[in-house]
Amino acid sequence: MIATQIATQKEMNTTLATAMVTAMNELKKDNTNDLKKVATELKKDNKDKETRLFKRFDVNFKGMLEKLVEHIEETNSKLKRLDDHINDVSDQLEDVKQGLMARVETAEQMASNADEKATAANSEYKKLGDRLAALEDGCRRNNIRIEGIPEKRESSSPVKFAVELLSKIIGDDFKLDNEIATAYRTKIPSAFKPRSFIVRFERLRCKLDVMALLRHKQEIIFENNLIRIFPDFSPSTAAKRRSYNDIKRMLREADIKYSLLYPAKLKVEVQDRHYIFFSKEEAEKELKKLFPTLF
Repeated sequence: MIATQIATQKEMNTTLATAMVTAMNELKKDNTNDLKKVATELKKDNKDKETRLFKRFDVNFKGMLEKLVEHIEETNSKLKRLDDHINDVSDQLEDVKQGLMARVETAEQMASNADEKATAANSEYKKLGDRLAALEDGCRRNNIRIEGIPEKRESSSPVKFAVELLSKIIGDDFKLDNEIATAYRTKIPSAFKPRSFIVRFERLRCKLDVMALLRHKQEIIFENNLIRIFPDFSPSTAAKRRSYNDIKRMLREADIKYSLLYPAKLKVEVQDRHYIFFSKEEAEKELKKLFPTLF
């Protein structure tokens, strides 16, 4: 009885299992079909969405592309206008450059002409200055200039004082009573030294004789004052002659013979040869070659 029940139960279990497998297979089949259907519908829906999206993107892209092309064309147009403007400005600048170059050339030519005229004017001015100095020197050729006489020593009779002074220096045998035309002080006072005393002779020969006699005097002392006597020259000639003072001092110290020629030329004697220099600069340059230890 029990065995029969067990067999029956097994059969029922088998039948139930078979039914369950069959039901599951059917369910699986139905689910598979449903899934395929859903997948098909999803694919179709996605495709539709993709199509709509593509169409929308295509429309938007075309719109953007059209705007971009429009912007590029507008930019090209502006660039062309800018390029035209730049070309116009370049042409104008070139015109300005050419104009400026022409003006610069004109200015340079005018400056060159002005320099030439200035050089010519300076040369002419120097010539006129030299002529004027020569004329003034000619007017002073009978004069001597005496430095170092105390102020007011000549008293009220400068000519008489000049005769007495030169007689004491040269000697009473040299008669000057009628040889001095006038004597006077220069007009420009100085706080450091007495004014120069000018003596003018009636004859040039007498002035030259006096200067020749004075040349042998080493020092001239008058009333305890060292005085110096020179030919009287124009300020221009005197300045040129003074420029040689340092060179003359060095030549004296080196016992080298020299003389100062008119208007302002230094003559130096070296081993029976004579050298004449026309300026202080030339004298220094050449004497350094002749006497390297002199300077």
